[in-house]
Amino acid sequence: MKTLIPNVHIIDPRSPYHDSTMDILVIDGAISAIGKQLDPEGAKRWDLASGRCISPGWIDIRSQCGQPGNEERENYESLMASAAHGGFTHVALLPATNPVRDSRPHIEALDHLVSKLPVKLLPLGSVTQGIKGVHLAEMQDMLDAGAVGFTDDIGGLNNPQVLQLALDYSSNMGVAIQSMAYDNQLSPKGQAHEGEVAVHMGLSPIPSLAEITRIQRDLAIHTYAGGRLHIANVSSMEGVDLIRQAKAAGSTVTADVNIANLIGTEADIADFNSAYKTLPPLRSHADREALWEGLNDGTLDIIAMDHRPMDIEHVDCEWGKAAFGIASLDHAFGWFREVHSNSKALGQWIEAVCHAPRELYGLGKCVINVGAPADFTLFALDGSYDDWLTLGENRPDWSQNGRAVGTMLGNRKHSNL
Repeated sequence: MKTLIPNVHIIDPRSPYHDSTMDILVIDGAISAIGKQLDPEGAKRWDLASGRCISPGWIDIRSQCGQPGNEERENYESLMASAAHGGFTHVALLPATNPVRDSRPHIEALDHLVSKLPVKLLPLGSVTQGIKGVHLAEMQDMLDAGAVGFTDDIGGLNNPQVLQLALDYSSNMGVAIQSMAYDNQLSPKGQAHEGEVAVHMGLSPIPSLAEITRIQRDLAIHTYAGGRLHIANVSSMEGVDLIRQAKAAGSTVTADVNIANLIGTEADIADFNSAYKTLPPLRSHADREALWEGLNDGTLDIIAMDHRPMDIEHVDCEWGKAAFGIASLDHAFGWFREVHSNSKALGQWIEAVCHAPRELYGLGKCVINVGAPADFTLFALDGSYDDWLTLGENRPDWSQNGRAVGTMLGNRKHSNL
């Protein structure tokens, strides 16, 4: 099968064709040629692409799907539709489903899922059985079945010995253990960032201390046990500083920040709109600026969408009863571009959602060059969408300045226009 992608502006800092406008010829799911005015015989033109930007396909390293167990929040098809709409070709799914994805059969069921959409769902397995934080799950078995990483998600791995054992056990597997930068024991009833807004609203605080102590603990255990540690959900100025210091001292730790924490602040929750109720919470303006600085200097490696859709019952209720999490896959890129629209930020987006996620999960390189797999996101640097394809009702109304136009994975294509 031949597809000609004409007149696209390549945005890929790792590609020799970066920041150039070219035609791309795809044959049987791989890039066959890149050049000017290509005219291959028998190729179908993907005219949607003309005049657009193209990059390696975007990857979300962490999203929640309701299926199985809570399909009213999100099912596989709606999640893949939301992902394609937002420009993502791969989405890694958290294991906190019902039942928990903690064994080989659960991994295989997801790994074998096939869709007409150009989206691949990547299974994350749990670190412990049932995400109970006691006994390690069969990680090697799950890895052999297709798991790309392991996490007990937010509130998990409270027992430091369990993290030590997990890092030690997985050290020969070449796979990362994700530990969330949040100690829920320090704020078991927390509802918002510890700041003036929470005080004014009368909400129980979630202090940065809950992040600081967890990161300090995890870095110390990583130094002792080895293995691959990935710190997830970094949201505070102090958290960024701790990871920066660790990397400067030679640590191999990697870390991510949620898109919500790069975009919003505690001011967004002032009217009790639960669409902005996230965990970690939206923090201060100073915290948000520190996160951007961490992304700029390489302290933070990845931007996670942390898509956690919720049904109306868990959104349209009083703040204390509303679930944590936002729906983010549909419009994350537009939000990002609205905050920082310069070319440097665009290059950071590509690194943080294309290349670094592939390195975290061992997915192999995907640079726009001859011989590389056909794994692309087409996008525009302005405009916005009003529609959502997620089932989730927790939809932030942040401004947008850019949108995904289409995706391609192998021989499968998707258009948003």
